[in-house]
Amino acid sequence: MEHAGFQHQALIYEGADEYLAGTIPFLRDGLEAGEPALVAVCRARARLLEGELGREAERIRFLPIEEVGRNPALLVSLWRDFVDRSGGRSVRAVGEAVGSRRSPAALAECRRYDALLNLVFGRAPTWSLLCPFDARALPDDELEAAARSHRLISREGQTEASAAFEQEPDTLGGQLPSPAESPEVVRFGLEELSEVRRRVAAAGERVGMDPRGVADLVTAASELAANSVIHGGGSGTVRLWHEGGSLLAEVEDHGRIEEPLVGCLRPGLEQEGGRGLWLVNQLCELVQIRSGDGVTVVRLHVPVRLRGDQQGDGDGATPGDFARA
Repeated sequence: MEHAGFQHQALIYEGADEYLAGTIPFLRDGLEAGEPALVAVCRARARLLEGELGREAERIRFLPIEEVGRNPALLVSLWRDFVDRSGGRSVRAVGEAVGSRRSPAALAECRRYDALLNLVFGRAPTWSLLCPFDARALPDDELEAAARSHRLISREGQTEASAAFEQEPDTLGGQLPSPAESPEVVRFGLEELSEVRRRVAAAGERVGMDPRGVADLVTAASELAANSVIHGGGSGTVRLWHEGGSLLAEVEDHGRIEEPLVGCLRPGLEQEGGRGLWLVNQLCELVQIRSGDGVTVVRLHVPVRLRGDQQGDGDGATPGDFARA
């Protein structure tokens, strides 16, 4: 089923046979048409595809989703760059961002990422992105979310338009879950920005985070606090707590974010604003943004990874999904 412009298609599969039956013809059709192809899946899925494609796999660029999609927001820029480099030619890709080992928070941001792609590529040249969803491993609500964010749904060899597709989703609305434990609270204005940095660093060191993780979190939280002073009414609140193997830092202020893609696309050299959240997304494992009704909350997740911690080879998971203090 062909559509002009961006073809955003969800593949609902059960087992390796259905996975290959949905992905291999899709990739081979692109190769026969001379379309550049990019595959961003976990290493195990990549080995499965490469084994089935044989020498044809040499014509496809493979990237590990564990790295390029550790923070789902990074994938928006990945696909944007891929399409831009095509010079207007049609391209196609397979991207499996939603994996069973993602945390609930990461899955929520994957749903937001899928919806944002429709905004980014609403007027883009024709290109195709196939997003596999493992029906055996994922809960039903993830499959329902896929139907809302993908125009096309493929299952058991049949492809049809999604009746649940949402044309204009609110990707910044809603509320984040309450902290799992009572957080440390720091209220700040311009004069307290140095205190924010000190308290964030102390929180990281207290839970045993490695020096690089502490530095990344301090930089990201400091950037958000400065934004609150400049754009969020001159003051804000930082909350810090440990949850699920990560240290979380949440910054709340009374500003409002209007641009749903803020922080997702690489800022241009002459662009004003938006660089802070872009930097934050590079530094943190996960960034959650909610803005509306005069309140903006940005929640940062940084894994408490001790020296010598190993990263797993997961099924669509990010490194932070495996880190445990």
